[in-house]
Amino acid sequence: MGRASNALLLVSLLALGLLCLLSVVEAIHNLDCCYTYTKKALPSKVIRRITLQSAAEVCDIDAVIFHTKRGFNVCANPQDAWVKKFLKSARGRKLKSMS
Repeated sequence: MGRASNALLLVSLLALGLLCLLSVVEAIHNLDCCYTYTKKALPSKVIRRITLQSAAEVCDIDAVIFHTKRGFNVCANPQDAWVKKFLKSARGRKLKSMS
């Protein structure tokens, strides 16, 4: 093998390693859990999408995660009246929901 082949192999291995690292970081990010709930109701106009968190899976508590238009995630108690009302009204709207 020549120098060019060694350099190409090294670059390929580095790229593969970077892809693996990015996959691990993304997996860790996806395992972020809610541990507490917000005490304030959010206005519906700031909510972009919702995610449901289940205590039966990886995280310790059930939660509704509101993803805001500004990029913040807000954890809410699914038993709170304002959350139930929002979820009921969201069924008829085009709000992205992921469980």
